[in-house]
Amino acid sequence: MLVELNAGRIDPARLLDLSRVDGLRESGARGGVVRLGAMTTYADVLERHAGELPGLAQAVETIASRQLRNRATVAGALVLGDPSSDALAALGAAEASVIVASAREGERTIPAHAFVTAPGECDLRPGELVVAIDVPVADGPVAYAKAGARNAMARAVCGVAIALHTGRRRAGVCVVGAAPTAIRPDVAEDLIAASWDDLAGAASRFGALVGAAVDPAPDARGSAEHRRHVACVLAARALRRLAA
Repeated sequence: MLVELNAGRIDPARLLDLSRVDGLRESGARGGVVRLGAMTTYADVLERHAGELPGLAQAVETIASRQLRNRATVAGALVLGDPSSDALAALGAAEASVIVASAREGERTIPAHAFVTAPGECDLRPGELVVAIDVPVADGPVAYAKAGARNAMARAVCGVAIALHTGRRRAGVCVVGAAPTAIRPDVAEDLIAASWDDLAGAASRFGALVGAAVDPAPDARGSAEHRRHVACVLAARALRRLAA
């Protein structure tokens, strides 16, 4: 937000401070789901929910500095509309949902991986506000693999999150930074289910399927070919880590 303000792309007179709206700060687990109020910060995730949401915690640890994590919110990262968001990857793999509301229309629920609709855009209608994010409690191992200029304080060239659901012998997979939106590669998820007893053996093919599913655009951080290759490598690496 400060970058946008300094560039003159946001009118300060149109900003509202929500920090004293206590109802947006509430978070807790119920029925196998952790509801994160819209004012839940990255630091809150690490300090209060890392055990229940290890995938989101892994992603948050790669984001920014401690000072920024104390201020920045998970919901704010989604509303920013950044298709490279580390939090978006973890939420997508966990099959989380974004709860939005308006005084006129009431609440509606949006799958987290579909909330960012294009760079700088998200699925918020006029008058709507994100009020919470519902994240299922992890029911198996999780992994997040990210490539960037450095471990933190840099946007991901590509990030791949995998959440294994051991009871269902399935997985949620979400890729960021390699398309205008987050990608849920269904074919790659199906391969994990079909190869459940030999995930390490399926890692290379899994990486190739993820690479085929993404649609990267070249920018200052890498060419389309480079980002597709990085997606392949990160996906295979993350699955091998889970298999181990």
